[in-house]
Amino acid sequence: MNDPMNELTQFSPYAGELFLEAVAGETSRKVEHENDVSAADGTDRTMYVYAPKSGCPDAKQAQVLMVLRDGDDLESARSMLTSLRLDELAEQEHFLVLFPNPAKGGWNDQEDPSRENDMDYLIRCFGALRTSKVGVNGFNGMIYYVAASETASALLMTMAAKRPMNVPAMMIGKFPAGYQIPEDAKHVEVAAWVGNNPVAEAYIKKANGVSTEAVSGDTTVFYGKNPNVRLAVSRQSLSADTLYSAWDLLFSTSRRWQNDTYGTYQKRTYFTSRGFTAHVKDSSLGCNNGFAHTWYEYIPPQLRGTQEKVPLVFYFHGVNCVPLYGAEQSDWHDIADRENFIVVYPAPAVNKAWNIFNDPALPNDFEFVMALIEHMKQVHPIDETRIYATGFSMGGMMTHAICGVYPEVFAAGAPFNAYDFAYFKQPKAVYAGVVKGVDTAALSQVSVQHQMADAKWGEKTYRMPIFQTAGFNDATIANWPVDDQTNDVRIQTIENWKKRNNIPTENSLDAQTLTGLAADENFYEDEEQRFFHQRWHSADPDAPVLLEQLTAKRMPHAIVPVQTEFAWKFIKKFRRLPDGELQIGEE
Repeated sequence: MNDPMNELTQFSPYAGELFLEAVAGETSRKVEHENDVSAADGTDRTMYVYAPKSGCPDAKQAQVLMVLRDGDDLESARSMLTSLRLDELAEQEHFLVLFPNPAKGGWNDQEDPSRENDMDYLIRCFGALRTSKVGVNGFNGMIYYVAASETASALLMTMAAKRPMNVPAMMIGKFPAGYQIPEDAKHVEVAAWVGNNPVAEAYIKKANGVSTEAVSGDTTVFYGKNPNVRLAVSRQSLSADTLYSAWDLLFSTSRRWQNDTYGTYQKRTYFTSRGFTAHVKDSSLGCNNGFAHTWYEYIPPQLRGTQEKVPLVFYFHGVNCVPLYGAEQSDWHDIADRENFIVVYPAPAVNKAWNIFNDPALPNDFEFVMALIEHMKQVHPIDETRIYATGFSMGGMMTHAICGVYPEVFAAGAPFNAYDFAYFKQPKAVYAGVVKGVDTAALSQVSVQHQMADAKWGEKTYRMPIFQTAGFNDATIANWPVDDQTNDVRIQTIENWKKRNNIPTENSLDAQTLTGLAADENFYEDEEQRFFHQRWHSADPDAPVLLEQLTAKRMPHAIVPVQTEFAWKFIKKFRRLPDGELQIGEE
């Protein structure tokens, strides 16, 4: 997906070269939030790597193509690079190309237990990019595999059948004689291009739940029950032409998010054609002493050029991410098209981490957001009573923080998978654990945000509607349920918002609920019983529900867009009047 709005920020010192890179047999135990991979240890091996001279986007937006060939030397990798014109395509589309080297004896496509498991090795190839001398990384949900031999096709088919999370998309051909799809195959959907292989075609059709098809040249494209999953079937074998076709039909449109047992394919966003407006290193806001900030605006087509006053939604992305990653993750702009509001996806001033504490050692992100509101009022008429804050992970922390400091500005908040760390934690404790490149010695001992929030809520009695989401298996924040031995930031945050919203704080725990939290209402939103919904009632007479939590089963540190839909359904009901009072009612 060569979208000019995906800023090129990664440039390798070995750009334009094909060079040998080590792949350690011992897996790094360091977790990379939202971009982690897990594989068993093995032997030390190698791979050849090509990084385009044109550069790559941020790692969370960068694609990686792995070509599995039978050779293990430089010449065989170079031959593949040039014969498939991958060097040209990589320069055009800005992706990394990896050539994993098979061990002596070739690919272990039969899963011989006496040999190393090559599926683990392929996963480690991606993991090696973190500390590789190539200096460029990609996103784990956009790793695309190309099989250049029958045994490589068999290996990838086995991997897609048994470890579908690790195969966002693949291009395979014929299988070697005698190969059979594993009996313990998961039968989970996978995006794939299949050439001359009726066995693979039949398996993937069944796994994907094919419902519709379309013809594109010599290739038939089948769409599964999830329309974002494609199967391209061709009678042609691997060549430069078929690979380019596979890139256009399949690879450039596929992204598998690790937000369920086997992940979820979500629609990719082509930001330029959608009409996003980019402000990259823009100093025009005049805040933070002229600091050059970055943000992206999305105004739905039907609102462009009108004078209709509409709501404004902020989405703050997670730590070490970028705004356009947050846009594809949350899909707020798709809801905006339907519901007629504007979305802004801002970036933190520095370190890809929000200054949630309003620490004076870092640029003031609160000041940045307030300046953005003033800017957006000049761009389009904004309904100042309907400004909302949302965000994921550290962006969720930012949502809690800014709603606490500016309750007179924001009508409601929807923090995803994070709690009020700014209010209950010290800067050093948070930044040292998750933020790269911050000099924690320069940070203050206390949270300025905490002091500001206390001062603001001490001036006047406010109410702040909060829609909290959580992942049941979110090991990054904390696993659920809580119990009487738990006294972490989750419980502290819920209890604090209860107090601020005049909700009784007795009976915080209930061992009978999924989360361990006691609530006035507990129910599932879906027949599958994945999304567990809790509501707390205010003691204010006739007041609506001001505090809710939606906890998703099988959810790690991630979200799915349906949670965004639930968040909007909640926050859109609230307005913040000029005097700071909260008004409730449908739009």
